Order: sequence, then structure tokens, then C-alpha cells
Amino acid sequence: MLTPADHIHHATGPHGTAVLDLRRGAWMMLGPHVLRVWHAATVRGSTPGLTDEIAIPTGQDPQAVSGQINAFVDELVTAGVLVGTTRLSTITIRAT
Repeated sequence: MLTPADHIHHATGPHGTAVLDLRRGAWMMLGPHVLRVWHAATVRGSTPGLTDEIAIPTGQDPQAVSGQINAFVDELVTAGVLVGTTRLSTITIRAT
């Protein structure tokens, strides 16, 4: 499950989402296109199904959309903005 890190504050308005990283004192502005990825990660906790939600209605290549979603989420996880275990737009179940 993905969630914003404790040092991240965010607010969504009609033109996108503002994300404040308190550790770095840096702002990130997320426009409408990446807002869907942010919303899936922070509200749903993961991005499964998001590829189809974006690609199918717009006629985009699902593999390309999935790659873009995964790259963005990986970037946010690497930067410490999001924390959690589900980083990809598909769920991988591992036997323990």
C-alpha cells in the first residue's frame, strides 16, 4: 500500500495538487494528468487498474501508459514522497 510519507503535506484544488516536502522545503505541483496517479496512490493505496482507466478511454497504448505510471510512482518512492510496498500498476503476489 502506498501512502504519503510523514513529512509530506498535500492539498488538491481545481487546477491540480500541491505537494510540500517539509524535509527539503520543496514544493511539487501535480497537474491534471499525473493527479490521477497521485489520487490512486494516496486514496486507493496502489495503482492497479489505473492503466486501463487511462488508456482505454483515450485510445493510448496500455503498455506505454503503464510504463509512465510506474516511472512516476517509482520517482515519488525514490524521492521519499510516497512510502509503501505496492509500487507497480499491477499486483504481484509472492508466496512466503
